[in-house]
Amino acid sequence: MLVGRIIKLLAGFYFVKTEDSVLRCRARGKLRAGAEQPWVGDFVEVVQLSDEEGVVDKILPRTNLLERPTVANITQVVVMASLVSPSPNLSLVDRVLVSAEQLNLRAVICFNKNDLSERPDIPAIYEPAGYRVVAVSVKFGEDLEPLFAELANQTSVLAGQSGVGKSSLIDRLMPELAVRLGEVSSKTQHGRHTTRHVELIYVPEYNAFVADTPGFSRLELPSSVSSQDISALFPEMRAARARCRFAYDCKHHNEPGCAVKTLVHDGQIAIERYNSYLTMFEEVKQAERGQYK
Repeated sequence: MLVGRIIKLLAGFYFVKTEDSVLRCRARGKLRAGAEQPWVGDFVEVVQLSDEEGVVDKILPRTNLLERPTVANITQVVVMASLVSPSPNLSLVDRVLVSAEQLNLRAVICFNKNDLSERPDIPAIYEPAGYRVVAVSVKFGEDLEPLFAELANQTSVLAGQSGVGKSSLIDRLMPELAVRLGEVSSKTQHGRHTTRHVELIYVPEYNAFVADTPGFSRLELPSSVSSQDISALFPEMRAARARCRFAYDCKHHNEPGCAVKTLVHDGQIAIERYNSYLTMFEEVKQAERGQYK
């Protein structure tokens, strides 16, 4: 029995990386019919049938499972955004960060295309939250080493809207891969979706697994996020909650004596992040009301 990791799921086949090769596998009927099905990133036990084929016999215990994109056993999320073309979607960045916080995952923020736009004000939005922020130019290969260092010895998911450079970054990491690069439409300023499925790519130079994922323009918040706790998923707000007059019952909206709003007023929490919080709070609150109708 071999132990390997699923790196791709395509047309009903599981491509499993073992120590020596990649096997194209089907899953046992008990796995296909069961509640737990294999996903990209899962560690599995495989029965090898030939040099190229095998059968997935058992899913080994997971540490986590990201809902969108669906990837198992990840250690960090790299949120990619573009400083220009397409314009940075900070609301989407914040949604990915909240999802990462909910899963207790490390998060790195990468702003691409700094050769076209120098916007130090945008990375500065996330400094009070303590996130690692890097600005790069994937196209020209500039300032990539700090980002590659963050990928080393990790299983990372690249998340972000289409056209921000995720596939281009993979191409820089592994030039030998024939990665189709997304072109940005001059008319719509949105990238064409070239990555159609989730795939884990192993980068031996950094002992890293990197998941290239389909781009998206909208991300639903995890169903486990509650309006009571969503402010705790914003690191720069987390510690301040206890200092609010109403402590953990404070919604950080119109309540008097709110320590979070004081930090926003003093510039210690970026207004963009605070507005994202308010938007997500109302969204989750609305969903909670719907559950009791």
